[in-house]
Amino acid sequence: MGSTGQQNEAKVAIITGGTSGIGLLLARDLHAKGWRVALVGRRPEVGLQQAASLDPSGETAIFEQCDVASYSAQATVFKNVWSKFGRLDLLIANAGGVDSGSWYNFRRRGVDVFDVPPEPDTTCTDTHLKAVMYGTVLATHFMRHNSPTPGGKIIATTSMLGLHPCPTFPEYGSAEAGITQWVRVNAPLLKSKENITINTIMMGPAITPVMPGFGKAFLPEELVLPATIIKAYGTFINDAENVRTGEAVETSHDGLHWYEMAEDKSGSRRRNMLVYEPWFAWIHGEKSDLADALQEAPAGNAEDSGRIKEFEVGM
Repeated sequence: MGSTGQQNEAKVAIITGGTSGIGLLLARDLHAKGWRVALVGRRPEVGLQQAASLDPSGETAIFEQCDVASYSAQATVFKNVWSKFGRLDLLIANAGGVDSGSWYNFRRRGVDVFDVPPEPDTTCTDTHLKAVMYGTVLATHFMRHNSPTPGGKIIATTSMLGLHPCPTFPEYGSAEAGITQWVRVNAPLLKSKENITINTIMMGPAITPVMPGFGKAFLPEELVLPATIIKAYGTFINDAENVRTGEAVETSHDGLHWYEMAEDKSGSRRRNMLVYEPWFAWIHGEKSDLADALQEAPAGNAEDSGRIKEFEVGM
């Protein structure tokens, strides 16, 4: 069904990493509330069974096999879901895993100086940060075609380790930090130009297949309850006006904790953070039209004042 076809009003969600853990928890909850859901994962022997457990007819729940680190594979999923359901209201970008190997090279102590380490495995970054970036681009494209009201919601699953460093998982934490920044930097324009909100849930320790032994590694009062996870995502899913965007909320055992943007301490950086419309249009093809965007160069700028040589670096 294309953008001009009649659309079923029942809402549609794509959930990556939807065949187990947090993704499956959310798929079951949404389906029980009347959503049509696409469970995205790598293992058809698991995914087909889980989708059938929700709806054996395949009318309201389907499985899509996909390696989310591949843009073309994700694009195929989005096209298949649109062809099946005719709309897209929600992307839960939830797929991922922890570091696939060590970045510390502890096991290679004593090797020859010219025996350089092999290229690191970046699967963690690819299935977290890159996959969310890919999904955002694709969700935006398809949500534009929703009828009668274009727009939708994107929610990225991240971790509190994206803000609070844990040396066990250096790549994982760094990828999660990147997703939180991606969410915040995209939020204003996706909302104003596309009626799409984008937020992130920063998960505390939850018993999922991502790592073995969660029950041994944590006290019961430290583990996130499934009900807390449902509540966190529901904060944005149930936002009927679709106005909450750019938010980062951490799940703890039975509570939710919001994190604000870091304080701007220098003052001079405020201009650096604002959109400079000539640059924006040059890169993106149109103006941002944000209310605080800078339309032109300021009077007395370094070049016009003749002071530009003082600030040139490596020219």
